[in-house]
Amino acid sequence: MVWEDDVMKSNIRLYGPSIDRGLEALSDLVKELGKVYPYGDMIAHIVSTIDPNVDLLTGRMIGGGEFRLGEYDFIVDWQEPPNAEQVRGLIRRIDRALLYTGCRYTITTTD
Repeated sequence: MVWEDDVMKSNIRLYGPSIDRGLEALSDLVKELGKVYPYGDMIAHIVSTIDPNVDLLTGRMIGGGEFRLGEYDFIVDWQEPPNAEQVRGLIRRIDRALLYTGCRYTITTTD
């Protein structure tokens, strides 16, 4: 059983000019990552290798994400501790999601 405190989180702080559009883009990203595809692990790895834009392995590791008030604007929950490549995969996805919003961000992954 994984307790809420044991879940690793990627904490994202957004910087303007359009934080609202950035939050919307991050919410859409988490919904996209949460989609379940009917692929086995081997096929998911092959698809992710051939087309890095389709990162099925990182997507499976994301447990959800939410807008927060406080120090960070958005928090992504990991279902299990990610390795460095999985965090980098998330960063690539965030970069693409925020590309046309005008937002910049910082990300900190902690347990």
